[in-house]
Amino acid sequence: SENDLKPLNPDDAGQVYIISQLNVARAMPEVLDQHITMLEEGEDLDRVLVSFEYHVYKVKKDVYSDMGDWEVLLKFIPEDRKFQIQRDPKGPGDLILKELIWIKDYEKGLKGMGFDRI
Repeated sequence: SENDLKPLNPDDAGQVYIISQLNVARAMPEVLDQHITMLEEGEDLDRVLVSFEYHVYKVKKDVYSDMGDWEVLLKFIPEDRKFQIQRDPKGPGDLILKELIWIKDYEKGLKGMGFDRI
């Protein structure tokens, strides 16, 4: 949204990661409040957790949506390196890639359940 923070230098992976995480953190109180309310109203815990995970996905997808160069890079990284990034990220570049990998994996899961339009 127009209220999102922007990195001063988009080529600085550290700034990009920190600003992205700040934007995720700014969006989370509303998501948390919504799901706490669902629990207080007696919604099924499993349903609330599925909804919460989906809303976290939507927030991250929105925040990381303008990372085209990083997504291109992700396509060329071998699977063993992706696994290593997920297990033990080294620096802000790996942390950005880890978030993008999580988003892509979540989307694969949605498509596997029949949600083709994401």
